[in-house]
Amino acid sequence: MIKWSEEQDSELNHNVALLTGEEPDKWYPYGGVKGKDYCNNPSDAWPIICANKISLNFNEMKSDKAWSAQITSPQGQWQADSVRPLRAAMICFLLSKTCA
Repeated sequence: MIKWSEEQDSELNHNVALLTGEEPDKWYPYGGVKGKDYCNNPSDAWPIICANKISLNFNEMKSDKAWSAQITSPQGQWQADSVRPLRAAMICFLLSKTCA
């Protein structure tokens, strides 16, 4: 099983693009990057967050403050943490699609 939380943003972005039917190597003029930047750009990530009903919460109780993303569906429940909310959401999305 892939440990998505240990992967670089570029690898997460590439796999999210493949799962959503996007072309991962398409050149996007904004930001001068290939593919969409789901881990850092809200306009790329938000449609996935909404469509998959990913909840995001900030946990101040932990010693290492982090964002927590969660998906609950009839197929299961997945959770991911990161200091960046969009990255946490994309890790959670990948877990729900690859571990279901």
